Parts: sequence; C-alpha cells; structure tokens
Amino acid sequence: MTRPLRTMLGLVGLAMPIVGFIGLFSISYGMRNLVGSTLDQIQGLMVQRANVLSPVFSDLPADFAETIRRLPGIRGVAPEVWGLAPEVEGESTFGRAIAAAVGSGLLNRDGSNSGISRRSPFDAPVISGQDIAAHLALKTAVYPKNMLPPDQGGGRFLAPSDAGTNRIVISKKIATDYPRPDQTPRQVGDTLRIGRESFEIVGIYECKSPLLDVVIIMDIDTARRALTKSKDMVSSIYVEGNDPAGNAALAAAIEAAAAERGISVEARSMNDFLGIFATLMADFDLFLLGIVGLALAVGVVGIVNTMLMSTTERFSEFGVLRTNGWSRGDVMLLVTAESGYLGLLAGVFGATLAVLGIVVVNQFIDNGLQLSIPPILVALSVVVAVVVAILGGLYPAAKAAWMAPMEAIRLGGAR
Repeated sequence: MTRPLRTMLGLVGLAMPIVGFIGLFSISYGMRNLVGSTLDQIQGLMVQRANVLSPVFSDLPADFAETIRRLPGIRGVAPEVWGLAPEVEGESTFGRAIAAAVGSGLLNRDGSNSGISRRSPFDAPVISGQDIAAHLALKTAVYPKNMLPPDQGGGRFLAPSDAGTNRIVISKKIATDYPRPDQTPRQVGDTLRIGRESFEIVGIYECKSPLLDVVIIMDIDTARRALTKSKDMVSSIYVEGNDPAGNAALAAAIEAAAAERGISVEARSMNDFLGIFATLMADFDLFLLGIVGLALAVGVVGIVNTMLMSTTERFSEFGVLRTNGWSRGDVMLLVTAESGYLGLLAGVFGATLAVLGIVVVNQFIDNGLQLSIPPILVALSVVVAVVVAILGGLYPAAKAAWMAPMEAIRLGGAR
C-alpha cells in the first residue's frame, strides 16, 4: 500500500461503521440494564387497564380492589392513582418535556429560565397517590425501602396520619431539579408547589433509576384532588401474592375476576414486562443491524477502492514475483493479507475510539442510564472489520493474481 493518505482514508472509512456498531449497541445494552435493574425492584403484580402503556393512562373502578382481596393467595392489595403532575413550582411539566426534547430552555411564569435544556424529556414529574396503610403493609413496596438514611436527610415515608394532608415524599432527583431559591436542593421540611397548592416534603428517596425517581408520592385522596380524578376510580392496583412463584396463576385469576365484571385488565408481573421489553429491544437491535450494515457496505467500497488502486500501481511487482515462481494463490494470499491487515487496524482503531467515547459520554449522563458494551461484542466488531476487509479485497486480489506475468509487467511499466 504505497499511498499512506489513501490507505488512511480507507482505514477510517471502515473504522467509522465499527464506531457506530459499538456506539449504537452500547445504547441498547444500557437501556436493557436500566430497565432490568428497575423492574428487579418491583416484585408484585401490576393490575391496570388492558392495552395501555402505563398506569398514568389507566383507569379502573376503585371497588375492584375489594374483588381482588377476596381471591385466594392474596397477601396485599394496594390501589394507586397515577398522573402527570400539573405545574411544579410554576413550571409546566408538559412544556418542560417539550423544551428538554428540543434542547431549549423554557421560561417560568416569573420569566426565569429553569435550565430545562440540561434535562431529559423523561424527567417530567409523575404523581403517585397511594393508599398509605395498604402500601405500608406490603413486603415488596419499592419506595419505603429506598428512603435515604436519616443522616442524609431522608426524613420518613408517609404514615396513615398523613392521609388527606398535603404531605409528600419526593426523590433526591426532584429535590435537585426543583431547588430552593438559593439553588440548593430542597430538603425535608421545605414545601413544593404543585398546581395551586403547596405540599410539605416529609421524606426523600433514591431508587437510582430515572424511571422511578420522577415520582412524587402522596396520599391517594390528595392525589385525586391534585389530578382532578374521581373518588370512584383508581389508575392501577399493586397486588402481592403469598408466593411469588404463583404470580402467573394469580394474574390469571385476577383477569378472570375482572372479566366477570366486564372489566378488561392486564395483571402482569415484572417478568412479563421484561419479556415484552426484550421483544421490543430485539426488534430495535435488528433495526440497528440494518443501519450498521449499510455503513459497512460503504466501508467495503472504500476498501475495494484502496486495494484496487494499490494493486493496480504494483502490477509490475506482481509480474516479477510470478516470473520468480510465485503462484496465483501466493499473489492472491499476499493482497488478501494486506486487506485483512487493513481491516484489523480499522477494527482496533474503531473499537478503541468507541470504547473511549462510551467512557467519556457516561461521565456526562446523570439520569441513571449508563452506556455499556460486552467485551465479546467489542471483539466481534474487530472480527467483523477483518472479515469485511478481506471480502472487499478479494476482487483486487483476484485481478492481480490472474493477470499474465508479462502483461502485468508491461502494464506496470506503462504506468
């Protein structure tokens, strides 16, 4: 390969798809790890309206909780009311999500910029109204076990005496996202304005998951008032069975009881949700493979061009080698080896660049999502680069190998 610049361009052309391959799949693996670690914290069954994406969009008759309690194998039943929070500290949660998505700040009513552009569109707070007594009786309730320790200002979880009051538990993330006027995080004892009402913060939790750390927890009746929901409705019902191994049978019994009442519900364990998510991610991975495949095709064109020009410039050398006893296979092996070596350099360069990029990006992600890539996939990307380069070099190798020695010398000398 006599032209270093052309060789370098071919190397970079093949390295970039490798960077894309590792980078895109690091997002996929990061999402899998995030969702998996989040769902691992939820051990019971979530009962919600069938064919809805989230409890936020679900509605069920409130008295269906009593129907579930009468089923055998039930240990605990906890009704919940969910909804997107109205304005928090004068800031529209819907506008906040839109502004974060487009990367621009959004002014509060007082004209100040709350720095939304630095946040994710998934940061919009969600209200969870809980039947406090029922949730405290659960063994697997998520938020009580994730309260910050007292020495870190965690305060306490809601108690039955908080029913009907404007007392809330928020995450450490929300405390930071909606700081005091002096820009320090809110603490236990402070108030948080939600809609037109002020709420006293009595506790702070941290689940270390962006999917869970956006929830403002309050009493179920207080949530109904804040979200203007009917007292006859709930969003979802968290169900805890006596034996987690029997969750599938319990889910079937709950759905059958709902069908008898003419209610269409889904009772799903977190394993069910994880299975659905895994199916979606498998389709997403196929989409990513399609994108990477197109990029690799462009890389192959670059390799073919580089090797074709390299072999064309060395026709006379190959002719001399042939006249000195080299076989066609020897010449073809030489050119193919050069192509494979170029692919190896491109793979190592691309993989190194991608891994370094993942490390740097992770330093700037503070919402719980961490990009990750298995070492086996990094090694596979290098192998793919070598294979693609060898395939791209086959045509130039064959052209150099099958040319008659004297013809090769004549063409090389003419150049």
